[in-house]
Amino acid sequence: MSMDISYPQAASDLMTHLIICIDGCSPDYLRQADTPMLDALALGGFYKEVRAMVPTVTNVNNVSIVTGTYPAQHGITSNYYRNRETGQAVYMETADFLLCETVFERVQRAGQRSALLTVKDKLRTLLDTGASVSISAEKPPAWLVERLGPPSNVYSLEVNHWLMAALRELMRGENAPKFVYVATTDYVMHKFAPESDEAIWHLSQLDQLLSETLNTVRGDVTIAVTADHGMEAKTQAVDLTRVLAGSSIPAEAVPIIKDRYVAHHQNMGGAAYIYLENRHHLLETVAVLETCPGVEKVLTAEESTTLFHLHPARIGDLLVLAKADTVFGTLQTTEERVDLRSHGSLHEQLVPLIGYGGSSRTDWIAENKDAMVWTESEIGLQEQTTMI
Repeated sequence: MSMDISYPQAASDLMTHLIICIDGCSPDYLRQADTPMLDALALGGFYKEVRAMVPTVTNVNNVSIVTGTYPAQHGITSNYYRNRETGQAVYMETADFLLCETVFERVQRAGQRSALLTVKDKLRTLLDTGASVSISAEKPPAWLVERLGPPSNVYSLEVNHWLMAALRELMRGENAPKFVYVATTDYVMHKFAPESDEAIWHLSQLDQLLSETLNTVRGDVTIAVTADHGMEAKTQAVDLTRVLAGSSIPAEAVPIIKDRYVAHHQNMGGAAYIYLENRHHLLETVAVLETCPGVEKVLTAEESTTLFHLHPARIGDLLVLAKADTVFGTLQTTEERVDLRSHGSLHEQLVPLIGYGGSSRTDWIAENKDAMVWTESEIGLQEQTTMI
């Protein structure tokens, strides 16, 4: 479709850079929805379907986008981390876990202002090092509540719309940041298929709010829109800890999707790390899991780090990936029928990436983290040679 994108007149040296991560947005969601602004951005720039990081979960991919690096560099390999040496398990939701700097730190060093907007506060606390402004819909600042009213519950269709309205208000100011990263939540995608009225309405409203924001930005803009992972319907759940116990193998299976937001996915996802009590059982464990219903791949830690660029000290002894219709979790029995939408496996790896306003070549772009690498090349924070 053809559509003009215009911005208020401003000094030519002004440039704003936006990256928006639509959580859980597989390409089918964009194909179904009426999104004239996103269509116009893609027409005037580029549209690609690219790969997310594996495991295809929120923390891993948002950090990859914000740093422009693989998990091997930034250290976030799961939503939930179990130290293999100590057995201690914690949620990976603070910046203490990051092993490399964020784009916000690089923008700060360049003397510019930046902003981070998230729905979930866990992402704000994980990503905001160096950001001039840090906002979450879960713990909104008073000035935004005064302007927009309080945000809806995190388990609602409207909370992402509040976040995009917050972006619009942030960009109105004289001292608006020059780089902004926005991360929505995937509650809608967990609950509704791409063709549903709810999902279509949700994305059309996001698109309208994005249009309002872009017509608020002072000066020229580059924008990248991508996703952290896709979303698929699941009908089978498997408890891998019970599977291994049935073969007298003492081990713990930790679903990589595991976080505090259980209403989204009931802590059931398409990937799990296996932590063995005795690593001498490794080959036996692989053999058992490879015959388990719903299991697509069983990879050793060494294979996982090579294939998916994971950090070797922050994964289990094994990585298990599920078939398209299967999730792993903690159950009352070994296997159960389920009716939910989730992610984590290879089947949620394909995501969209729209880019607009840049001047650099884009033929090298193949992964969602490249949204950041492309944007930073436009800002001037990275040399073109880093993209080859």
